[in-house]
Amino acid sequence: MPKPKVGLALGSGAARGLANLGVLQVLEEEQIPIDMIAGTSAGAVVGCLYASGSDLHVLAAMLEELDWSDLTSWTLQRRGLVSPDKIYNMLKILTRNANFEDLKIPAAVVATDLRRGSEVVLESGSVAEAVRASLSIPGVFVPTEIEGRLLVDGALVNRVPGDVCRRMGADVIIAVDVGFAPLRTNIRNLPDVIVQTIDILSRQAAAHQGIDADVLILPDLGNVTLTQLNRSAEIIEKGRQAAIASLDMIRDKLALFDSRNRESS
Repeated sequence: MPKPKVGLALGSGAARGLANLGVLQVLEEEQIPIDMIAGTSAGAVVGCLYASGSDLHVLAAMLEELDWSDLTSWTLQRRGLVSPDKIYNMLKILTRNANFEDLKIPAAVVATDLRRGSEVVLESGSVAEAVRASLSIPGVFVPTEIEGRLLVDGALVNRVPGDVCRRMGADVIIAVDVGFAPLRTNIRNLPDVIVQTIDILSRQAAAHQGIDADVLILPDLGNVTLTQLNRSAEIIEKGRQAAIASLDMIRDKLALFDSRNRESS
């Protein structure tokens, strides 16, 4: 009797997206099988690092030592204020410079085609390059050019890519939505203006866009903002708590799929 194929959809959210890591820790500890992963922005980072074989607890410890200055640097390029090169180089190291074809778990990354305004799902070629594209906030980070397409943050078109997991062949989809950070009242500079504007537009889009999921995990992140990497341990723990609270539902969904398979055989 074939077992259900389980897809994990990890959503965007910058620092809040580290809750995806806590969710994955619990799923791994509880031996919930993950057959494929789709991620957007921060979810793409966590999902692809896991799919490439990174140890989740080592990653959590490493994050406690990071801040944004370790990941970004200002640039004079016309298409963005911040160069993603530091992030890209770190991603290459952590993914062992792998291509998607090398991953131990099939993975897909969602980005946005800036010229066409359409969703792009990246499933081949450099993992680090795809993840860099998926997290590139337009106007802040310099876009990533892949195969003639100018790619930016996938959260513009698909914050939590459960539907991508479905297209990859998942029977049961576990999705993680870290929600939205409180809107900022202190708008200090151009990056703040850009990020706040995109956040407002994303809220409007999310109100009309459902999430394809059999189990939707919603970490309670409260007032955690998009940039608070210094709260990584707390954010990851919130992801763990939400995953633990969802374990019975996950197991019920898997059991239900098994019972339907037996009935139809």
